[in-house]
Amino acid sequence: MLNRLFQIVYLLMEKPQMTAKELADMFEVSERTIYRDIDKLSIAGIPIYTNQGKHGGISILPDYVLNKAVLTTEEKNKIIESLNALNEVSLSAHNDSISKLRSFLGEQYQDWIEIEFSSWGNSIEDATIFEQIKKAILGHCYMEIIYSGNQAGLVERKIKPIKLCFKDQAWYLYAYCCLREDYRFFKLKRISRINVLSDHFEPEMVGKVLKEVRNKYPDNLQSIQVTLEISPEMAFRAYEELRDITVMENGKLLCRIEVNDIDWFTSYVLSYGSKIRVLEPLEMKEKVKQEIEKMKYLYED
Repeated sequence: MLNRLFQIVYLLMEKPQMTAKELADMFEVSERTIYRDIDKLSIAGIPIYTNQGKHGGISILPDYVLNKAVLTTEEKNKIIESLNALNEVSLSAHNDSISKLRSFLGEQYQDWIEIEFSSWGNSIEDATIFEQIKKAILGHCYMEIIYSGNQAGLVERKIKPIKLCFKDQAWYLYAYCCLREDYRFFKLKRISRINVLSDHFEPEMVGKVLKEVRNKYPDNLQSIQVTLEISPEMAFRAYEELRDITVMENGKLLCRIEVNDIDWFTSYVLSYGSKIRVLEPLEMKEKVKQEIEKMKYLYED
């Protein structure tokens, strides 16, 4: 109904006058419904009125803009900002809806932020994935995905997609896993194939699911403080990924991080190549050395 009310006002701002029958035919409702809509708009403060007689109809005051009646400048900007953000995850290259809304609100709007959720080299592929997931979520369709888990390698899962979430610089799909019979977070970058199925599931309402992560996986795992020395050539990456950083006199970076996943930490250190060194504790230093020895063994003929 709200969408119909919005469209009625927009149409009347574009045309001097329309009849109740024209509007009723356009929205496939009765004329009585249109007149009820007009009453609601009038109560909301929209200067809309009807003219009786042979050439009568429904009109809105000339030069009317919506924000004069019901929206503050701050509210208007928040609406446009929200639409801009949602538009980033759509395959559509058209901004007709946003352009119409800006015109509808009656003044120019300068973007203060620009967002692109896709990666630099895979914008079309990322947009396709978002569109498939959005279709499945809104249509309550089951999905089959090929997913790369931590230990199991590539696995096939049938899921009920619930919500897309953004956390710690990454996108996740919150879904019900039919195999595990439980709710899971699936990192989008680890999904290699998506198939939206034709069978549907009953929709369900969920709250803030990211809060559930903190409750289900509390931060009570034993952590180890590790000190790293990173070469200046990798400073750009260190400042992107780490927090506790001290620049030493020789230009190298002294970094301290909390580690509760040793396997992840080892892979992370190795990704820096020769531009990083574990200083302490000794057991973490030895762990990295052991991994390097295994890698050397692979290249011995």
